[in-house]
Amino acid sequence: MSATLLIKLPARRSQLSRAASFIMPPTVQFNPSATSWRSSPPTDLGSTTSQTIQTFHSLLPSYSPTPLQPLPSIAQDLGIKAVYLKSEASRLGLPSFKILGASWAVYRAVLDFLAVGLVPNQALPSLGDIKKVIHDKGLEELQVITATAGNWGRAVAKMAGYLGLKTVVFGSDHMHPTTRELIRNEGLGAEVRVVKGGYVDAANEAREYGMEEGREKERLLVMDMGFEGGEKVPGGYSTMLTEYETQIREQTDGQRGATHAFVPCGCGSIASAVTSFFRDAKREDDVKVVVVEPDSAACLLVSLERGEDSTVETGDKTIMCGMNCGTLSGSAWEVLGKGVEAGVAVTDKEAHRAVVDLENEGVEAGPCGAATLAGLRRVCADVSAREKLGLGAEAVVVLFCTEGKREYEVPV
Repeated sequence: MSATLLIKLPARRSQLSRAASFIMPPTVQFNPSATSWRSSPPTDLGSTTSQTIQTFHSLLPSYSPTPLQPLPSIAQDLGIKAVYLKSEASRLGLPSFKILGASWAVYRAVLDFLAVGLVPNQALPSLGDIKKVIHDKGLEELQVITATAGNWGRAVAKMAGYLGLKTVVFGSDHMHPTTRELIRNEGLGAEVRVVKGGYVDAANEAREYGMEEGREKERLLVMDMGFEGGEKVPGGYSTMLTEYETQIREQTDGQRGATHAFVPCGCGSIASAVTSFFRDAKREDDVKVVVVEPDSAACLLVSLERGEDSTVETGDKTIMCGMNCGTLSGSAWEVLGKGVEAGVAVTDKEAHRAVVDLENEGVEAGPCGAATLAGLRRVCADVSAREKLGLGAEAVVVLFCTEGKREYEVPV
């Protein structure tokens, strides 16, 4: 019985490799594959997979759709028709979108561990049902193991707590002390283990601990990226996208959908979910997806430039700390390498400016969430990139703002 839910990497990496040195490509990198590629919707739970996931989320405490907010003054400033922002500042009791993926991943991982299957079109096992099975099997000491750059670890701890399980979270020593404390206070009180180095080092430590021989019945590894079999993680983000589809139709009387979507990228789970959604073969519209990264950890830009999944060295500091991964999950690259229109790298100063701009619009955002506005500004300031992306007077842009306001050191 496997106790592992991880994301598939290419066979060349049994562990996440330390980065080689690359010369950074231009801050906007286009992908020639994107014009023709289309995705297929997930079907592991039948034709209603996304509805099933949204039903699952609706069973969790504090579920309600997050808002889609129009930003007319920003659209006017940039010379485009409309800008909408999907804000994940308050999602299921946490200030980040991560709980959508983490809750679904932990739920599915625990069900797999307990050998409890999901049947299409049948009622989902409740949290109470699962806690009872854990108790009946004497598994209350089961630990959920993960690695994080910030919000993911907190979300995993919260969901594990709903099931009465403890969490061990591995994080880089680059992670802000306040973030570590927030993780410790989540769920049943997560244990945070600080690893010297970057996110890659923390992920490898988590993998080694979670897959220690002889501990298979005591430790359950649930990662946002990394190794084998974690395609269920991006699936959890379909709820955000299903909400968006309903909201944009309501706000535009069904007359106008997005022409462009901007989404942030760390290890690529949310970016691949958004790309798969908008490049779905069943969609009649043609939405260009632009992925935004910190310039200190722009692994997608390098990967697009090289034409292969690549890891880059990350700096020890960026205010976009939740995106400071420097490596993509294998399953994310399979989607992004084919379907994303372009990648753009932004600086800390640009992300901070976007935080301030959004605050002036009444939106509380952290630097990772505001990075999408920074990316839109960066592309619009590049005449060639803007023209190639078709960001003209009729463009309608949706920005996915993935986190709420938080503490960070203002760049100078």
